[in-house]
Amino acid sequence: MNRRATLQVENINMPQRSSFFDLSARHPHEMGKSFLALGCAPSDHDIEEYKAKHTVEYENTYCMEPKNRFVAGRVEPIMKEVLEKHLEKVSYEPTLCSDLSKTIVSEIKLQVKELDFERYKIICLVDIGEKRDQDIHMGSRCLWDDQRDTFASTTYENHSLFAAAIVFAVYFE
Repeated sequence: MNRRATLQVENINMPQRSSFFDLSARHPHEMGKSFLALGCAPSDHDIEEYKAKHTVEYENTYCMEPKNRFVAGRVEPIMKEVLEKHLEKVSYEPTLCSDLSKTIVSEIKLQVKELDFERYKIICLVDIGEKRDQDIHMGSRCLWDDQRDTFASTTYENHSLFAAAIVFAVYFE
């Protein structure tokens, strides 16, 4: 569908500019008239039609083993450093710690992704709690391929809070 419209405008007194091409030789019958071309954005239907025609389908690679395996020993120091940096001088406050945990998760994920563990989905969890002479048991469940999937974890404590961070690396076939 053509979405262009041409509007003919007559009797516009515009100063004559020098032109690289001789317009009078090309269209002598239209001298003194100007043309204004208007375009319009494509509709949602046009966009969907374009996407349907121009989608690229990729073949499966069938890579069953990772080229660069996830190594917990490379990830745990990163996690420890990020926890110390953000929580060193912080006293426990629920709203502050909630925001801090989101910030810490984002930073850990970014740094782990920079290690370029190809085809691993990185999942990071950080829990921060107040120290009150209590015990805590934490657990998680998921479907797991024990030959390819792995995790790294670390903890941190200061005078008023504790933090536990865990990074799951799930291989995406």
